[in-house]
Amino acid sequence: MVIGILEVRDLSYSAGGKEILSHVSFSVKRGGFLTVIGPNGAGKSTLLKCAGGLLPYNGEVRIDGRSVRDMNERERAKRVAWLHQNGAGRMPFTVRRFAAMSRYPWRPVLAGESEADRKIVAGALARAGVEELAERSLLTLSGGERQRALLAAALAQGTDILFLDEPTSFLDYRQQVEMMALIERINAEGMMVLMVTHDINHALHASGEILAIKEGKAVWHGETDELLSTSALSEIFETEFKFFSVGGQRRPYAAPAGFVS
Repeated sequence: MVIGILEVRDLSYSAGGKEILSHVSFSVKRGGFLTVIGPNGAGKSTLLKCAGGLLPYNGEVRIDGRSVRDMNERERAKRVAWLHQNGAGRMPFTVRRFAAMSRYPWRPVLAGESEADRKIVAGALARAGVEELAERSLLTLSGGERQRALLAAALAQGTDILFLDEPTSFLDYRQQVEMMALIERINAEGMMVLMVTHDINHALHASGEILAIKEGKAVWHGETDELLSTSALSEIFETEFKFFSVGGQRRPYAAPAGFVS
């Protein structure tokens, strides 16, 4: 068995006397791409937060064999970068300044930005395609521009793991295509990606593996192509799906049967 860079074993989480996650296990190999899908309220985002050490949990989460519990905030930030659903809030920083702030885990306390930091930030802005936005305030950006800017900050953080929580929420179709293409390119360059999404087709076309969560439990986990060859997708979402192909696509698209004439 291949031991993954990220290993989650028997993870459970409760809040307000209610069990949100129950004994979830999975691993993601170095450079892999795993997407978590499932109905609303299934516990997908909570799973991501537990795996990243943002919420307390029962069970075990390890990165390269080391427990996330044993890492302090700076140590976790050297390994895992995040793109949250509502990242950066209403912070009035420029794109470049916000990306530069993500270098904090690598700098001594109270130290200023180094020349190496500036080069890394410039490279991250280029990879995310936001060089021309570097001096713009985050508050002035469109939804798509803002997501790319936040992704640039995650890249500047210099980690080998990227956690994405609904990265295309509130984006129009063109922006979704651009964001997913960027994420796929980053993964192809060697960064491990763990993504939560409600969009089945983003999961089918971007990730190598899929984990399905339903009512807090893992109900399916395997390679993406395997999901297409079973009835699992209909069972997960309790609705029938139809699949259709478009020229040049490696995998078909999925749509609820009621939407297909």
